[in-house]
Amino acid sequence: MSKDQKFEVDLGLGFPDLLHLGMKYKFTNLSKIGMSYGTVIIPNNSRRTSAVTLEHEYHFGKSNVNSKMPIYYFTQKVSYLNDIKTDVTSNIFYFTPSIGKAFYGEGPLGVNVDVGLNFRLYQSQQTDLVHDARQFEQFPAVFPALRFQFFFNL
Repeated sequence: MSKDQKFEVDLGLGFPDLLHLGMKYKFTNLSKIGMSYGTVIIPNNSRRTSAVTLEHEYHFGKSNVNSKMPIYYFTQKVSYLNDIKTDVTSNIFYFTPSIGKAFYGEGPLGVNVDVGLNFRLYQSQQTDLVHDARQFEQFPAVFPALRFQFFFNL
């Protein structure tokens, strides 16, 4: 396996990333930038939730034999969530700083695990209900973040 691959394809689960597919680009020996699209798979058609996430990773600590990048990282993410129900649409922005570790396998595959905090930056809601019947769903302002990702280096 070449140790200087520039791209990483991710499949993961977390919040606010949701069930997501993304790609990261290694632009220095210690940093990556990336983007992902996520959704929640719901069996009924009354609700649709999706997320777009932009992130930066800064790697530090010891390196692994299968990668030139150090295995520990600090990531900063900005996520846009769009939650559509039959009568209410919510738009939410989160900022998520977190710390994580990459576990490399014997090839281009591996696992990323990171933990941090989600900070709600902005939330808006549009509704078709009359004023007295409005139900405002308030997403938490600050809460823990946990994300698992399987990755493939290209």
